[in-house]
Amino acid sequence: MKDLHLTTLLSTAGALRNAISQKLLTGEALGFDEYPGIGPLDDGKKRIQYLRGLIFDNGMGNLYSYRSDAFEIWRQLQQRLRDCPVDRVVIWAGGDGNDYVFVRMVCWWLKAAAVALWVVQPPPHYGNYSLYVYNDRELAPYITQARQLDTATRDELAAEYERIVARPELLRECDENGQLLFLDLSTHDNEILEYCHPTRWRSAVRIVGQTMGLSHPRNPVNEVLASGRIKALVEAGKLKARGNITSMRAFEVKRSGA
Repeated sequence: MKDLHLTTLLSTAGALRNAISQKLLTGEALGFDEYPGIGPLDDGKKRIQYLRGLIFDNGMGNLYSYRSDAFEIWRQLQQRLRDCPVDRVVIWAGGDGNDYVFVRMVCWWLKAAAVALWVVQPPPHYGNYSLYVYNDRELAPYITQARQLDTATRDELAAEYERIVARPELLRECDENGQLLFLDLSTHDNEILEYCHPTRWRSAVRIVGQTMGLSHPRNPVNEVLASGRIKALVEAGKLKARGNITSMRAFEVKRSGA
């Protein structure tokens, strides 16, 4: 069977490729380098500019430097499936808000594609609902639990994606029951502020790492969101900064008011 495996994260795509090379899976794997739980979803060019505004010049900034349209990869996927048909597209999704949206995003972008869509949803691993915690040998066996999406389900999920896109909120996370919540971008600001000292300067990269590492495993905070919120808190005067704020490793922060 010729499979095309889709996932949001490059790291998960790498694990799937390793599994393919070890003959634990068949086909090819494609990572979208996307966080569909953050930012506008109605326009690809607007989305890429928005994401660039959140990240710093170093690190993840490089991952978006070669794109002018966040949705170009989806149009390329549509063309690829027309030119090189596969037996099925397999969507790998965790239980966080990013993957909740991603499953519906795939259904919308491939709603006219004459290809079978299957979904694999591994359970939380070490309590974490994102797939980045899995390695290749841990992830691959879940292919046996893949389920096919029938036409009615695909249409329903595509329609739900349109409703998600129409919402004004820019942060999307899942609750404890797996239902999607529409939140303000400032939802995790208090966590970030707690990691900043009121009198001592701390490196921004350390604050980003702490925010990511200690975030709730249901919806792990990623670098894009953490970086963007540090920028916003500095601009709002809730954090003081010293150094070159365009580079995460080049500046420090502390809480204001001290």
